[in-house]
Amino acid sequence: MNTHKVLNSKGKEIFTDVTLHPGEIIMDELEARGIKKTEFAQQLGMKPGHFSDLLYGRRHVGAATALKLEKLLGIAAEFWMRIQVYHDLFVERTKQKEAA
Repeated sequence: MNTHKVLNSKGKEIFTDVTLHPGEIIMDELEARGIKKTEFAQQLGMKPGHFSDLLYGRRHVGAATALKLEKLLGIAAEFWMRIQVYHDLFVERTKQKEAA
């Protein structure tokens, strides 16, 4: 049972038709902190091309990567995993709606 909801100031549940891939958030963080993508990819232990795929939504954030992001950016691994799962569910729901 889903007990977590986002509510507006009047207590009404908010739904969105927009989703963010974790890579978009990572890219924003790197830009805000002035960190070069290639250097960060090395710190993550990823090849620059694989990291680029992550930034542009062609790769997923798994548990191991989420833990590395937590260590390097100070943002909880659970945050990265929630964003990834929400994105995946959003994409799949959209596909199912379009197929119906």
